[in-house]
Amino acid sequence: MYLRIYLLKYLAVLITGLHFLDGSQINISLKSYKTSKVSMTMTPNGLADAICDDVFTLPYETKVMFEEFLCQLNSPTPDKVLYLQQQNNCFNTEFHELIDDIDCNPIWSSKVFGTSLDAVNFWMGDSRAVTSLHKDPYENVYSVIRGSKTFTLFPPSDRIHLPYKMFPVYKYDSEGNLHPDGNSTVQWIDVDQRDPFKDSSGRSLESKLHGMRVVVKEGETLYLPSYWFHHVTQSHATIAVNYWYDIEYGPAFWRL
Repeated sequence: MYLRIYLLKYLAVLITGLHFLDGSQINISLKSYKTSKVSMTMTPNGLADAICDDVFTLPYETKVMFEEFLCQLNSPTPDKVLYLQQQNNCFNTEFHELIDDIDCNPIWSSKVFGTSLDAVNFWMGDSRAVTSLHKDPYENVYSVIRGSKTFTLFPPSDRIHLPYKMFPVYKYDSEGNLHPDGNSTVQWIDVDQRDPFKDSSGRSLESKLHGMRVVVKEGETLYLPSYWFHHVTQSHATIAVNYWYDIEYGPAFWRL
């Protein structure tokens, strides 16, 4: 039923009642995880991998003890916005001690997608952290363990109305200053980084786009099809885990 209604029609869907994550146990396990090192990112404004002052900004990245991350996260300062957003299968590489608390390869989703699991990622951060509008070449199963995430979604067919532009790439240092990242450039979506229904000059794009906002709460899971555009905000100290699956280039993809 899920396959016929949602996957073959290439639709995003909010799912409740899945039990492959033990949120209460993860919260307990994290209390004993304080001496493990994790990859933390930091920006002065919450905009990592985003456009700021007409450049594409990469966050400052460092390794810290999880206890130190929690201490800083729970005592926020105006010019430091923290986020655990390493991706690249970071749950298995940096949070492997929590592996008994989740199903690292849910059978139902592997069967539905018919492809192998590519990565499992762990997310936790400041409410000021924003994930700018972008798309991913993965089938995405995104589960919130604690708190809530707000996704602003646009189908791939809205690509024609989303303005892209080339930007020079800069990176933050530990003091929050920006420096050129070599001579690299990147093509990114040139919309308001906090409100993707507006372009970068503040003009509304709402009449052209087919967007929706979805709040994913504790215990809920969002299925986000590959190449759907998404922008994400969160409540403070939200914890989430997501699963990326390789794309199956079947009928749903070619109907785009």
